Parts: sequence; structure tokens; C-alpha cells
Amino acid sequence: MMYRVITGILRARTAVHIGSGKGNEVTDALICRDPRGTPFIPGTAVAGALRSLVTRLAPRLGFTPCVVLKEDEKRDRTCACEVCHLFGDVNPSDQRGSLSAASRLLVFNAVPHAAGQPATLIRDGVGIDRASRTAARAASAKFDLEVLPPLTEFELRLELQDPSPDDERLLAAGLAEWQAGRMWLGGGVARGLGAFCLTELEYGVQDIEEVDGLMAFLKCAEPWKHAVKQDGWLQERTRELYPVPYTCDTPRAAYRGWVRLTGVLQAEGPLLTNDETEAVMSGFDHMPHFAWMRQWEKPVLTGSGLRGVLRSHAERIARTKATLRALREPEASKKDYFLAHCPACDPNRRATGKDDKAIALENCDSLLKRNEGSCQPEEIGHDPEKDLCLACRLFGTTRLGSRLIVEDAPLRGDKPEFKMLDFLAIDRFTGGGAQGAKFDALALWKPAFEIGIHLDNPRDWELGWLCLVLRDLADGWLGVGFGSAKGLGKVRLKDCSATFGYLTPEDMPYLPQDRLKKQKSGIYTTVQITPGCSEWHALTKGWLLAFDGKLEGFERSDCVRLEEDTYFGRADCLYPIGGHGS
Repeated sequence: MMYRVITGILRARTAVHIGSGKGNEVTDALICRDPRGTPFIPGTAVAGALRSLVTRLAPRLGFTPCVVLKEDEKRDRTCACEVCHLFGDVNPSDQRGSLSAASRLLVFNAVPHAAGQPATLIRDGVGIDRASRTAARAASAKFDLEVLPPLTEFELRLELQDPSPDDERLLAAGLAEWQAGRMWLGGGVARGLGAFCLTELEYGVQDIEEVDGLMAFLKCAEPWKHAVKQDGWLQERTRELYPVPYTCDTPRAAYRGWVRLTGVLQAEGPLLTNDETEAVMSGFDHMPHFAWMRQWEKPVLTGSGLRGVLRSHAERIARTKATLRALREPEASKKDYFLAHCPACDPNRRATGKDDKAIALENCDSLLKRNEGSCQPEEIGHDPEKDLCLACRLFGTTRLGSRLIVEDAPLRGDKPEFKMLDFLAIDRFTGGGAQGAKFDALALWKPAFEIGIHLDNPRDWELGWLCLVLRDLADGWLGVGFGSAKGLGKVRLKDCSATFGYLTPEDMPYLPQDRLKKQKSGIYTTVQITPGCSEWHALTKGWLLAFDGKLEGFERSDCVRLEEDTYFGRADCLYPIGGHGS
């Protein structure tokens, strides 16, 4: 019998929130802490993220799909797939003849690697009205949460008990992805938090079959530190993996590929991401976000702030295209056509009745809840996108997690410049200063941030949509952060590049395989393309055509049919669009 252990270091690239489900008078959401007050990552969080990753990879590596991925089967029965063999059955049974078994993988709590407790921060957040681009006061979407800073390190420890060769191959596939930096844990992942990289991975064994070895193992308080290291274990196991093509029988949730967009977001003047905690401590009314408490040389552009800008502009593009198509319809049916084919929910729905509260952050989830009495949509687990608009499919809702991750963007360089700004509200009647409306801010002066955007299983129409948004960002049309109406936050995207990862060439048939340099990252083959090259122009043309085709064929289901719109029937008489036929 062998004792097998895997150890490593989880190093955070961004701030991290591993929620405890509790709050206090300081913050709405506290992180997990042990009885001594030391932050840690529960083993359940690590195991859940690892199992989810491996479950979606398994069908593409020639293993049996887990029952949780099969849409046409009940999920209350036991499963005998290789993933359940490693992690334990999803629905264990003690009936005679059942193949259920406990997990062969033990995942321990990840504790801080360095001595002492990591200093935590309070991250403020506010929901943004996507029509007015101001704080969504009607939805009361103001919140904060406790986070750990970037570069916080945790010790990972996994133990394997009597694993089969398939167990080790599946586990190696997941760990290889984590080692490549595609690892996210905790809450707020899609909005910039919880990005990790696995480093210093080691696989060790110790023979406990003989009495001497067993006694030495039992007497040791930390036996994983004395296991004999096996060099090259991860590389050997991943070489035994052979991806298979994606077919019509492959579960839809299985991994096909990913794209990572990187670039530099260069501000053209002052930029401010307001951090209330730093403002209170510094004496300014408004202060930038910093990666570490009181570390002024490390400002950060939060992923939530950048994501909100991207979603707002993406919805504006889609609604504009839908409006232009609706204007080609007969006068009497323009509004009805738009409400039936609008690819993005109305971001500023007004109250329609006495008891109907206005929802400033409308989405398909709130529409489904409001219509559940008259409409019974199919369960979200069987067809997650059936009753969702295109914006909710890409950016996610509370019913469907987003495949799009916008990470916190660190400052490029180590010497940020600051500029103090004074503001004074003007009384609109007297023309003088409004009493008590004097405030100041410490803004960053022309900062540059390194952004990273990750999209799993990208579709061609989604890539076309994102290209339109990033094009406008590169042209300087979008503002980021606090005070964009006051001239702050004017930015341009530059030095952009796209890295595509796929398991087989069929996953991304639009890539010119013969003209691109291929590399290896984790278990994926990767290619990198820079916007501006000939290959990029050909690709974007196809993606934009796919996006237009998707918009043309989209129609909302009855469960998420819009009741009204902010333009048709309201603003169309005040702001008509010339040339209705164009």
C-alpha cells in the first residue's frame, strides 16, 4: 500500500473572496476564517472547482460523460463514470449491486503559506444602471465584501487512495490547467476576483506496506513533507491524454476551447475608481482602488468596473441594431417587432402599476420570476439558454453563470502619478456654489492597466460582438471609472492580442491552422493572433457576419417577452431616427 500526496502553492493573481456567508457591521460579506481568525480556503471550494473542471474535460479526453452533463437523463441516479470514480458518486446509493463509492481524492483546507495573517481589504461595489450609466438607486444595488489581496499564497494538499491509471490522468488534466493559470476560486470570479495559478506542484509517495514504513508514517505529524518526490509525474500523466473530437453526442457543457484577450488600457487624463475605505483613511472624498491596503504604488482597475462598461456598451450595440431592423417594419408593428426580437433586456424598466416596483437592472432572470405564474419555462439545467436573451447568455444572470471573466487589471509600471481634483456643485437657480456640495478626489494621472478577458467555449457570434465593443474601446468612445461625465476615465485600448486554446482543430474551424504558430498550454494547443494582421481581419469579418446572423434570427420566448421599451413609445417622438427605411 502506498501513501500518495500532491502538494503545491496556490498564488492569487487578483484579489480573492472566499465567502463565509456571513456579514457584520463592517462589511456585507466576510471571508472564511478558522477559530484563530486566520483566513483559509475550504477544501470543499477547492474540490468543487477541480471537479467541475475535470467533469467538463472528461468527455473530450475519451472518458465517459458524467450523468450531470447528460440532458436527457435523470440526475438522481448513481453514476459509474471515471470522474465519479475519482471524486465519489454524485448520488451515492447503498443498494445491492450499486457501483457507488467514496472519493479516492482527499482535498484538505488550503492554509496561508507565509507566517502571519494576510491583510484583508474591503471591496466596494455598486450596480450600474445600464441606460443612464449612473448608480442603480432604484435597485439598491450597493454592496461591499472582504477580500484578500493579490499574491496571497495558500498551501494545497491532495491525497490519493488506491487510484487507478484513469484517476491519475484525470487529476493530472485538471492540475495542468491550474498550473497554466486557468484557475478561479470563490465569489465574484466573473467580475475580476479569485484568479489563481498553481505553482511548486509536487507528487510524493511513501511505502506503508511494511511495518517499519507504516510506523514511521503514523509517528509523523506531517507525513506529506517526508514523502519521496516523483519528478515528472504531471508531464507523464498528461502525455497519456488524447483529446477526441467534439461530436453531436458530446454533452453541450463539455469544454471545446477558450480565448484570452489581453491588452493595455491607457487613460488619456485623470482616472478614478472610487474606494470608500481608502477615502475615509486618507481624508480625501474619493480615492482610487489599491491592490493592497495603503499601498499607493499599486492601484488596480477592478474587473467589476470594466465588465460593467463592456456589458453596457455591448447591450447598446445590440439594441441599436435591433432598433434599425424594427424601423423597417410597418409603422403599426415597429414596437411589437422590437419587443419580440430585442437581444438585450431593457436596462431601465419603469413601474407599470401601483404595486410594480421599478427594476433598474432588468434581466431575463427577473422577467422569468415575474412571469412564472403564467409561464412555466423548462428547467434551467436542461436548456440553460432557452429563455435567455443574447446579452444574458454571454454575460450571465443569477440563473446561468457567465463564461466571460474580466479580471482585475493591475497598473502597468511601478510609479503611478496622482492628481488632486476639487469639485463644487453649482446651484442651478443662483449660478453660485451649492451649499455643502464641495468635495475633492485624488485621481490617477494617465495610468495604464494590463487587462485580461477570458471566454470559455467562444462562439463566432460572441467573438464578433466582443470585437465591436473592443473596437470602440480602442477608438476612445468608452469611459471607465468614477466621474466619466466630468471628463474623467477617458481610455483607449492598445497592444491587444488574442490567444486561442483548443483540444482538437475542429473546436475552432475558423482558425487558419496552417499559417499559425502552435504552442502548448496545459492540455490545450494554443495560437496567438494580434489584431491588425491579415489573419485577424479575415477572422473578424466572419465573426461580424455571424453576429449579424444571430441577431437576425433571434426571437424572445414568451417567458421573457419585454412589456415595454425605453425608446419605442417614449423617446421615438422626441428623437426620431431619420431614414426609417435605412
